[in-house]
Amino acid sequence: MGRRPLGMVARIALVLICAVVLELVGNVALHRWQERELLPVEQVERIAAQLVEAERTALANPVDRRERAMHRLATRGLSLNWVPRSVITDYSASFEQLGTMRARLVRAAPGLAGRELRLTLIPSEAAGERDLIGALQLADQSYITFRISPYLGAPPSPGAVIAMHLLLIATVLGLALIMVHALVRPLRNLAEAADATGQGQVGVLAVEGPPEVRRVATAFAAMQLRLLDAMEDHTHALVAVSHDLRTPIQRLRLRASLLDDDEGRDAIAADLVEMEHFIESTLAYVRSGEDEAVRLIDVAALVSTAADNAADLGAAIAYRGPDELLVMGRPLAIKRIIANLIDNARRHGERIELILAEAAPDRFVVAVEDDGPGIAPGQRAEALLPFRRLDDARARDAGGAGLGLASAAKAAQAMGGALELGESGLGGLAARLVLPKNPPVITA
Repeated sequence: MGRRPLGMVARIALVLICAVVLELVGNVALHRWQERELLPVEQVERIAAQLVEAERTALANPVDRRERAMHRLATRGLSLNWVPRSVITDYSASFEQLGTMRARLVRAAPGLAGRELRLTLIPSEAAGERDLIGALQLADQSYITFRISPYLGAPPSPGAVIAMHLLLIATVLGLALIMVHALVRPLRNLAEAADATGQGQVGVLAVEGPPEVRRVATAFAAMQLRLLDAMEDHTHALVAVSHDLRTPIQRLRLRASLLDDDEGRDAIAADLVEMEHFIESTLAYVRSGEDEAVRLIDVAALVSTAADNAADLGAAIAYRGPDELLVMGRPLAIKRIIANLIDNARRHGERIELILAEAAPDRFVVAVEDDGPGIAPGQRAEALLPFRRLDDARARDAGGAGLGLASAAKAAQAMGGALELGESGLGGLAARLVLPKNPPVITA
């Protein structure tokens, strides 16, 4: 039976435990670094042997010759002296390093056990170090004093200590963030797959991570396939119905042309034109340009051509923009959007301005402005929804299926851009199509 994977709570607890343990280990290491001993074990053993030899020499010499004898026994790093009395105070019970040194000396020379051995610290002549001062009481109550230089490194400056603690905190925090990043990666992948599903694409979803996330990912993968299949079926059904309606419309147009009543014939023809326009708008909304490949295009030529075509149809339209602007894009989708916006402006205004400009180093904007009634700021978001016709803002008798702006907004979003509505310099509506110069690649 395999090992059961850790759940989300257990993994979070593991991250916290690891962070606390790292902080503890780091603090212990910093403490030892601040109070580091500079004497190796071999040197301590030699010092213990020298103290034993100094005691034997002192007791073998008369009092007036002991001081000189101690000076002859001194070695590099260890100075010795004899005094009848000593004012050295023992601090080995207060400082861990001194207590450790006493134990090491006794371990190296067991004869020092139970003896009065005073140890204390004083600053060294060299900056950044401390010397060990000691006094060993002899049998005649006199003392052998000694000085070991250097013994300990001096405490680092407060600034260095703060810097080391900040470095430790940064290290622990960085490692914790790496662990948290690995912990939340499955959730991020799940969110990306959900975003892709919202755009009608199949998101790549790996079932990994804690058991809770795996269960959600498995359920989401199944739901994603069902949802995309349903969306595809609905789209195909809508396209099929829209295409199938064209045949009866053509038959009705033919039969209407045979009517003797001119007024009735014109009314039926107008209704059939509106039905065809509704079907075209519906198909444009469903397509939205997601199936078109991205290629290098001159968007300035495309926009100016759209303006010329509209002018040929009788629109009072003017183009303002550069003669050339090369971008990566979907030309058919962009042409459909611009045609929708121009058609919308023609229905509601007399004069139209078509403006092309660079909005940022990686984006460009196509603005279609008219002198019509415009749309109130509070209704602009609703105007981008499908099948919405705002009677207060735009006259119903101007026609339209309520899909022109919605189709443009959907296609713009599919290309990584957006459609923004605002005030026109002509007094009407300004529809600004903002698109990237290098749109994201759509993968099915």
